[in-house]
Amino acid sequence: MINTEPLYRDIEELVLHRPPMLLVHALTEWDAISAEVLVNTQDSALFAETDGRIPAWVGIEYMAQAVSAYAGILAKQNGEPLCLGFLLGTRRYSTNVSHFFAGEQLRICVKELLRDETNLVLFDCHIYRGTELLATAEIKAIQPKDAASTLLLKN
Repeated sequence: MINTEPLYRDIEELVLHRPPMLLVHALTEWDAISAEVLVNTQDSALFAETDGRIPAWVGIEYMAQAVSAYAGILAKQNGEPLCLGFLLGTRRYSTNVSHFFAGEQLRICVKELLRDETNLVLFDCHIYRGTELLATAEIKAIQPKDAASTLLLKN
């Protein structure tokens, strides 16, 4: 069953990104293993080419931010703070388009496939324009329990 009760006022309550790097704008569906977010490509101006189109490789960042929103909603539901996560890699990024168009709305769907004891997670990700599948990939990410020591920032 998909949860639809809002647990937040806006997407910034779920992800640590801020403009101009905040590319997702709404979490529309979620459950224990998946989430769907919306992207309005006009928020991707930082990546736009001179003609305003967004290169398809930016889809990897859309997927990563969808994973972040998924982790954020799980943290909120568990009464935990948002934590820093790291994109470790992308496998099999396949796209049916070379660009996304400025101002179009995209749906990004992520589903958790595997999680280990270190919080290393593998996600199956899809990008849609309406019902048209535009891109797919597997995203590997980690959300360490202590990001400061992972980054060697701990005193």
